[in-house]
Amino acid sequence: MSTWKWEIIVTYETRQEIIAQALNEIQFARTFKQGKTKNWKLNEDLYYSRKKAPEYSRANVDLGQMQSHVHSILSKIDNPLVFKYTKRKKSQLMRVNRLNSLRVYDQNRDFWDIKDIVGKKQAIIYGRAIYSYFADSINGYTPHLDNVDVYDFLIDPSAGGIDIERAAYLGDYGVVLTREELKAGIKSGEYLRTETTTLLQGASNATEQTQEETNKNNRTQDQNVTVIQKEISNPDKFKFWRWGTTYKGKRYYMVLTEKGSTAIKIEPIEKPFPSGLWWYWTYAMFPDLTEFWTPGGCDYVRELFMAQAVSINQMLDNAEQINKPQKVLQAGAVENLSQLKYRREGYILVKKEFDATKAIQELRPASINTPIEVFNLLDGIQQRNSGVTAASQGDAPNDSGQKATIYKGNAENSADRFGYLNKSYSFGYNRFAMLYEAGVRENLTKKVAVDILGPEGIETEEITRKDIFWKNDKFNVIVESSNAELALSENQMKTKLAFLSSQANNPLQNQSKAYELMGSIAGFTEEDIRQLLDTSEFGNEQIMAEADRDIELLLDGKKIKPNQAANTAYKQRFVDYMKNEQEFMSMEQFKMLTGYVLQLDPIIIKNMVRMANSQLLKAKAAMEVQREITPPTPVQNPGQPV
Repeated sequence: MSTWKWEIIVTYETRQEIIAQALNEIQFARTFKQGKTKNWKLNEDLYYSRKKAPEYSRANVDLGQMQSHVHSILSKIDNPLVFKYTKRKKSQLMRVNRLNSLRVYDQNRDFWDIKDIVGKKQAIIYGRAIYSYFADSINGYTPHLDNVDVYDFLIDPSAGGIDIERAAYLGDYGVVLTREELKAGIKSGEYLRTETTTLLQGASNATEQTQEETNKNNRTQDQNVTVIQKEISNPDKFKFWRWGTTYKGKRYYMVLTEKGSTAIKIEPIEKPFPSGLWWYWTYAMFPDLTEFWTPGGCDYVRELFMAQAVSINQMLDNAEQINKPQKVLQAGAVENLSQLKYRREGYILVKKEFDATKAIQELRPASINTPIEVFNLLDGIQQRNSGVTAASQGDAPNDSGQKATIYKGNAENSADRFGYLNKSYSFGYNRFAMLYEAGVRENLTKKVAVDILGPEGIETEEITRKDIFWKNDKFNVIVESSNAELALSENQMKTKLAFLSSQANNPLQNQSKAYELMGSIAGFTEEDIRQLLDTSEFGNEQIMAEADRDIELLLDGKKIKPNQAANTAYKQRFVDYMKNEQEFMSMEQFKMLTGYVLQLDPIIIKNMVRMANSQLLKAKAAMEVQREITPPTPVQNPGQPV
């Protein structure tokens, strides 16, 4: 969150009205969502193996199918998507490179990859993944990506399921502040003095059981335990709602307790978030236009898994009846009933007046095959409905002939399903990119070192927001899909690789981007590809982008030093621009560009000499290598015919 000063003070009367409105919103959104949690708990029972005593069968075996279903889908979409910024004009090249390099640095230090995975897991089980994101500059620029539990999040139900900016209110429960943090907040002015002091005079609310906490208990509740208490009593720990609301057409950010109806912070949203955006991003596994809380991947297979478990337990019961069948025994026929129990080479004594073949008869047991056939039928339905097939789980034959064709078709269908999921959560990543850019704009006030691919390979550069953003400047955002949807699509992989290879000599193709795509299809990580591209052979694109940047700066009247990387292409860009745009420039601008160009010749000569020397050294090195690997020509004996 930003440390900018803010002069607007929300009056006490207004704060009380906003608090009352927020508490009403919390209760309304909670009541609406509570009906959705019934299915969530059924999914949890299967995923967390909460077994209930069966009504009819004796066997009660957990097949682990829900775990397998969740983990199979997760394994196909486990690679995090990558959002990147692209230039809208040539002069932005180096600035978007800096922003993308900063994103890589933040992704690693803020553990985005593991947070991405656990968010996807919630999307599969509950239908939604929810994150909060903001940056601050309190102790230097710091990114903060956090998972938000679906149970803790509430949102305006009328907002629909696509754009959360349409929500009039939203927020999450469970923000923890310690007693010392609250005291420090009073001192710094971050928290309201009177309300926070009153809160500190009371007891901690760390162990209070809200509806959100009660719902979450189902995950850890075993069949032999009725009450779960995850919080130990801690007098120094306080929990809050982090809530956003719209009051009289203006958005407000607040931190409040529900039961105490106390807000320790209420301020216009532009103070912590100058962009004015809600600080969340989210995606649904199966997005819907009108509903936010949509079903997840588990909802469509839950009943099938439950029915399959019944079938398998029936099979086990039937197998036990076959191995240990019930018997019909004529009264008094057997002298010692204990002899009926199996013994090796044992004998059963019957009275002589009884026929042994009729005195004891086994009841006909139920078939063991019928439950298996039912199980397999349900399994086929599940695979068709969910796309989680035996092929996607690595458990399908791949013989020759027709069976291979069926396998391949199933694999392609599964790849399409997982590709659809990639497209669903790439929408959320677009919003993540918006929040990330806003966080950098607002908080990158001090230099941060990042690694950037430059003319000399990977170079370390210290940057601030001034090195990235210019006034009225906007970048494009693209979300690059991971190679997850290609994992089972051999045809797509071959087709794409063949096309890129066939266009290798096409001047219209961006060879650097083509190489990056081929590496991604082949399974290389983003970092692997970046290192493979790390070479001192760097194209003219960068220096031309610097030329466009320097032209813009000079036209804006800013004085700049001659670019020390200038070459003949750089100078030619200035000459071409002055020739083509002369009629649109003032005389002062033309003189400024001309004067700048005249200073470039000594730099260009120095760089051309250095480049020539570098190429000469490379040529000599190549000749030495060639001499070492070329075998010597054999000497002919005198008189020997050639």
